Amino acid sequence: MYWIPLIPAVALGQAQGTTVDPSAAVVDEGVDQHPSDRPAPKLDRPVEGDPVVVPRDAAHPRWLSPDPFTPVNDLVASIRKDWLDPLNLTFEPSGGWTYQHASKVRPGAPQGRSYLWYGWSGDWTIWNNDDSAGRLVYNAAGNTGLGTSTYPFLGESEGDPDYLNNILVANRMSLWMLYWEQELFEKALAIRVGKFEDQVFFDNNTIAYDPVTGFLAENFDEQIVMPFPNYAFGANVEWRVAEDVKLRGGVLNSESAGDTTGFDGLALNQLFTKMELDLTVRPQINGEARVGHWRLTPWYNSMADPFGPGHTGGWGICLNMDQVVYDNVSIFGRIGWGENQATRSNFAISTGFAIDEPFGLKHHHVGLAVEYAKLTAVGRDQVGLPPVPGEQYLMELYWRMELSESFDAGPVVQVLRDPVAGIDTSVIWGFRTSWSY
Repeated sequence: MYWIPLIPAVALGQAQGTTVDPSAAVVDEGVDQHPSDRPAPKLDRPVEGDPVVVPRDAAHPRWLSPDPFTPVNDLVASIRKDWLDPLNLTFEPSGGWTYQHASKVRPGAPQGRSYLWYGWSGDWTIWNNDDSAGRLVYNAAGNTGLGTSTYPFLGESEGDPDYLNNILVANRMSLWMLYWEQELFEKALAIRVGKFEDQVFFDNNTIAYDPVTGFLAENFDEQIVMPFPNYAFGANVEWRVAEDVKLRGGVLNSESAGDTTGFDGLALNQLFTKMELDLTVRPQINGEARVGHWRLTPWYNSMADPFGPGHTGGWGICLNMDQVVYDNVSIFGRIGWGENQATRSNFAISTGFAIDEPFGLKHHHVGLAVEYAKLTAVGRDQVGLPPVPGEQYLMELYWRMELSESFDAGPVVQVLRDPVAGIDTSVIWGFRTSWSY
């Protein structure tokens, strides 16, 4: 699977005076945001609703002040104002560098990986009024090896069917998403048709979703039990039933290669179908109402049989939650089950927390998460291993620093154990940077 993120249109970091999408996972309505949180755009998030200005913490300037990227940021701002705004077009660029080195890998696999990544996203709004809106949403992204080869990705070298660096995409450059979104009935109903990936709309999480600003491994950014297809053609519907209740449903081509038109492999017996109930809750914790979310997602996957002719399929269900427990502390959890023949993992559970301004350090963010997953024969086949089921254990610790108004950097440490894949214990040291405006 190619999760592929890249920021812009919504995640954790944006420059003063710029805007972000209030409907994004990390900028969800009612979510407590610490003043130092910098929602940054996210390339594969939908751009919806009227933008809001993110407050800045002027009393605590960042280490790199003035921002060394100011000339680039000013150029982007000028392009938006002079060329794009009159056409109702948005443009959210981002880029960065990541490095990872594993202490143990599969025989013959490289231990280190260095990448430059880049991309942009946005939308062309055709109309937007109080009752309805229509827009065309796009996302392009790419990456290339810097000092190392591009392939294989490190996850494959570790026997992990998910990406240990979830920022990466499958190609050096491609148009990954292009879909039409229409909002109706006072914008309570949204219909989307085109090429996209389901993780943009399903299994979201306020702290375990964006690999640019949060957890780097795909294992924590989505539920490994859910067999999300590559970017593909499909459709989905989202209905805001009440202020704190949303229903989603959709279907996607389960056999697209991702870097294609999205129609390749499309057939009635090769579809990924799912429903989702999304509840916002506000329990009293330490005398204050703290915002949280619970999401229940049943699914059915039908696909070509990876082990022979014909087709196979199966059901699954996943539960996903996040909860603010203190002014600057949030927790998350995911648990899921799926039938062996339909997914890469038939059971998985992950949990963790994220803290803004740990130890009172302004513009710093830290997160810790752990995962246990039972990998199936399908998951082993996806990384070229014999189809022998087994158990995987993963831990990740990250520290992210906002070095300027538009540039972040920080270390990421992962520890993976998967004896069946030949990885008794591998410590993966990493570092990532990101620019977005």
